[in-house]
Amino acid sequence: MIRSRLRRPTCVLALGATACLAAGAAAQPDYPPGTVRLTPRTHVDLQPTPVHVPPQFDRLPSDLSVNLPPGFTASVFAAFNSVDRPRFMAFDSNGVLHVANMDDDQIIAFPDRDGDGVADEAIVAATGFSRPHSIAFHDGALYVGDRPQILRLRDSDGDLVYEEREVLVDGIPSSGSHSTRTIVIDEQRGKMYLSVGWPCDLCRRTDAERGSILEFNVDGSGRRVFATGVRNVLGMALHPVTGQLWGTNNGHDLEGVEAPPEWIDVIRDGGFYGIPLASGYRVWADFTIPAYAEILPLTAADSARVASMERPVALMPAHSAPMGIHFYDHDHFPLRYRNAAFVALHAGRAKLAAIEGYCVIALFSDPDGSNARYENFLSGLQTGTDAEDIMGHPMGIVTDSEGRMYVSSDAGYSSDPGFPYVLRIEHSPIVAEWADGLPDSIASGALLELDGTVRVARLAPDAGDPELVADFSALGGPSDIPLEPTADGVWRLRASFPVTVDRGLRTVAVTVRQPSSPPIEVRLIRTLAVEPQIDHDDLVVFGDALALGWDVVHRAFFEDRAVDLAEDTFVYEGEVAASFPVRSGNWDWVVSFRPEQPLDPVGYRVLRFAVHFGPFDRDPADDFNLYIFETLIDLVDDGYVDITSKEWQVVELPLDLFGRARPLQEITFGGDFSRRIYIDDVRLLASMVATAVTDEQPMPVEFALGTAYPNPFNSSTVIPFRLSDSGEVTLTVYNLGGQRVTRLVDGPYAGGGHAVTWAGTDDADRGVASGVYFYRLQSGSRVETRKLLLLR
Repeated sequence: MIRSRLRRPTCVLALGATACLAAGAAAQPDYPPGTVRLTPRTHVDLQPTPVHVPPQFDRLPSDLSVNLPPGFTASVFAAFNSVDRPRFMAFDSNGVLHVANMDDDQIIAFPDRDGDGVADEAIVAATGFSRPHSIAFHDGALYVGDRPQILRLRDSDGDLVYEEREVLVDGIPSSGSHSTRTIVIDEQRGKMYLSVGWPCDLCRRTDAERGSILEFNVDGSGRRVFATGVRNVLGMALHPVTGQLWGTNNGHDLEGVEAPPEWIDVIRDGGFYGIPLASGYRVWADFTIPAYAEILPLTAADSARVASMERPVALMPAHSAPMGIHFYDHDHFPLRYRNAAFVALHAGRAKLAAIEGYCVIALFSDPDGSNARYENFLSGLQTGTDAEDIMGHPMGIVTDSEGRMYVSSDAGYSSDPGFPYVLRIEHSPIVAEWADGLPDSIASGALLELDGTVRVARLAPDAGDPELVADFSALGGPSDIPLEPTADGVWRLRASFPVTVDRGLRTVAVTVRQPSSPPIEVRLIRTLAVEPQIDHDDLVVFGDALALGWDVVHRAFFEDRAVDLAEDTFVYEGEVAASFPVRSGNWDWVVSFRPEQPLDPVGYRVLRFAVHFGPFDRDPADDFNLYIFETLIDLVDDGYVDITSKEWQVVELPLDLFGRARPLQEITFGGDFSRRIYIDDVRLLASMVATAVTDEQPMPVEFALGTAYPNPFNSSTVIPFRLSDSGEVTLTVYNLGGQRVTRLVDGPYAGGGHAVTWAGTDDADRGVASGVYFYRLQSGSRVETRKLLLLR
């Protein structure tokens, strides 16, 4: 995307978030305004789960598969050729699922008369809308959130065709973009809410109802603006405990792959949520981007509105496009999911987001939204790294009266049509989970001594006593280790055997089975890394040629661009390097090295590569990042490269920074600048021989220049920084012309964390003008530069 001219601290599953991924996330801590902290993610072992595709839905791949937690199954409830864009859904009082078929301007009813878990047909229940996106049922009537209005429809004869039609609310602003309208009905309060998106990416508007949540009485009267400053709130739902309205928002487009994060938050009466001035927790938009500079000048009223913004419940990686949100308040799923918010992420890495995406997450928090953390619930819909590898775009989420979940997947964009369908997710009567006792890794040839437990929280009634059996044959151990009951619902796993298999990721399992007819069972899997017993070679992904079975692509969004693997002018090692004529635009470009099949990384310890930014003067604010193991690293901000250097730079990244070992799908470089870049000697360095079980956490990055806060500022700002060792340090402020404004630090400093304040003055203590400034930290050979904005 267009470059981000104001750098912010982000935790886009980058190194600052790695501990969350590796060790299980703690709740999201408080953080100061003007900064960004992504909500921590907890790692869970999802299991590949075949999706049952009924034969009548042969438009879908027969081998469709998703990843789900243990005990869950998935089937296709509906996938009719006549339904091209299923969006949000709702059940009527008779348990018939209805869905807004947006692009065909229809509402579709999916009756399941025989109760076999598959829709019998797709009935056009109503038509003649402008762009229906969201529906709700109340008091026997169907409410439709359409682009310019809210309608109420009734089916007088029960045939699922709605003959009676009434416009409750008209004149909803509908020009420009973000035309979807989401409707929620609060039956207890007798209120109705409708989201109205901003008409552009980011611009000034004077229409009070654009970028707002509107409130009405359920009869359409009492129209008022409930909340403002929302760009595009797609999902809304009422919390089952507090009754508060929550929403999911899609952020603006042009600040790069890392910003702004998408938010999930409580929608408060009178609340302001930033647009078009800021996002997240009072993080100002980047007004150095030409399209956003038109919003200037800022006023005192603007500053006051931004100062009123509260810390969001959750922040998700930029461009992941959260859509439907649904609070689970049934007993069918395991108890841990009660009152969790399930959120559909409609986009992901194939659209240059910083996570794989195309999934449903489970967001856990206290009822007021504090202590938020999330985990993946349904994933696996992106089977590769490109848009053509996407098997679904999660959109709406609902549950039926029994607690089974339904997830709609609509078609994507024109170059990525996807497969429209509705999935049905249900859980086994058995609820069980691993409790403790398994390492993440072990050395080949070592003796594995097991003493772990499995907790069984629920069993099927009248299905017989359970039997638990463990299968460790993937490690060279027994395939039928019985577990012993030790307490109410707790089973103990004890065994000892040598690990006789070679290095690699290995899957072990415990099966919980009840001997009914047919038997009921749940399989719990865990993945362990078996470290090598003997040395092996490095994997040279690219030296003088690509490794066998690897490919490289250069593209921006869906546009393929040139690749030169025979560059002989700028070469780090050997005869040739790779060069790429990169070009900035509305989307970041990417250069991606990809194996034919996901690579098992066990046995490799470091990713190393050399990069040269060419003989050009680069802007210190240019972005250059690396995406690997579903993790985005800002190589410039995190101090791995100096983008202004005109020499080769070598970067080494220990793989244990990325948490538990998992298959490697890509090594992808990205950026927002133009002119040729050179990459050479991309390799995975082999690990040292392992001798024992390992479960160590990565060392933190010790040299760092933090983001000033507040930023922008109008009186003073605090600049944090961290040093790995004692030494001479300079911290200097420059203007856009590269002229020194003031030196804030010049002398010896001890290792550790520090902070200095800049009051917006030069070396002579004179106030400087409003504008963009650089601040640059140097200690020895380490250099980092960031930007800030002074607004007088």
